[in-house]
Amino acid sequence: VVTCLHCSLPLTYHRTEDRLMCHLCGFKALPPRSCPECRSANILLQGYGTQKVEEILRRTFPAARITRVDADVARRKNAVRTILNQFRAHKIDILLGTQMIAKGLDFPNVTLVGVLNADLGLHIPDPRAGERTFQLLTQVAGRAGRGDLSGEVIIQTFTPQSPSLQYARHHDTDGFAAQELEMRRAFDLPPFTHIAVLTIRSQHESMAEFATQTLASRLRGMLPPPATMTDPMPAPIPRAHGQFRFQITVKGPSARILSRTLRKLVQEAGLGEDLTAIIDVDAMSFM
Repeated sequence: VVTCLHCSLPLTYHRTEDRLMCHLCGFKALPPRSCPECRSANILLQGYGTQKVEEILRRTFPAARITRVDADVARRKNAVRTILNQFRAHKIDILLGTQMIAKGLDFPNVTLVGVLNADLGLHIPDPRAGERTFQLLTQVAGRAGRGDLSGEVIIQTFTPQSPSLQYARHHDTDGFAAQELEMRRAFDLPPFTHIAVLTIRSQHESMAEFATQTLASRLRGMLPPPATMTDPMPAPIPRAHGQFRFQITVKGPSARILSRTLRKLVQEAGLGEDLTAIIDVDAMSFM
């Protein structure tokens, strides 16, 4: 797996440009012709990017008019609008795309919607992962059967028992909300508590880790009960844009107290120029 030089993410192959790209920082590289470790030429392209799916669709439905909408296409001025108008006018038979075509679009004659790799957003380290997956699946399922013709939705998943998928399958928003709220209450997650994330970034891994550990030891003596905190740990994406990232997550009943305590902690610590501290109260994302 080829990873970004500046981020801890695998690079994605873009066939049109014949380049490997990082979707976080934009880094580009030529695809290797041989393995940098063992020098073997047995390089395989694996995964289910939109370009790969488009190839499979064209082989499977050679007579269909197929168009792809993804980040590459969206960079071209007015390209997405033109494609969506063509699809609405029945000039395109199969529209393939990323999440951008799942939201807020009304196509009366769509009779089949397929969702590939629906688990992609379900298993990320974020308390709202299940909610976001349910939301996306409900939205994309709403693209089918909006006119006089009935619609069908097929979801590819390795975890069909997931509540996010099952409640989305039955269009049961109230049922999903009830079970999700009960789970969050049991594990003391928002909206029953407030969460703040303190992220320390630096180009030097050891410096970022040491600073985070030092701040964590000080924070334990400053945090008023019943607030709690995690041990310092690498962020879910430990390196981004050339900087190493470590985090401390704090929970408590008052967002104001969490914010005030963390701000005081960082101000008194006097971090050096090579360190950056970010305080995110009521964090919407933990990545």
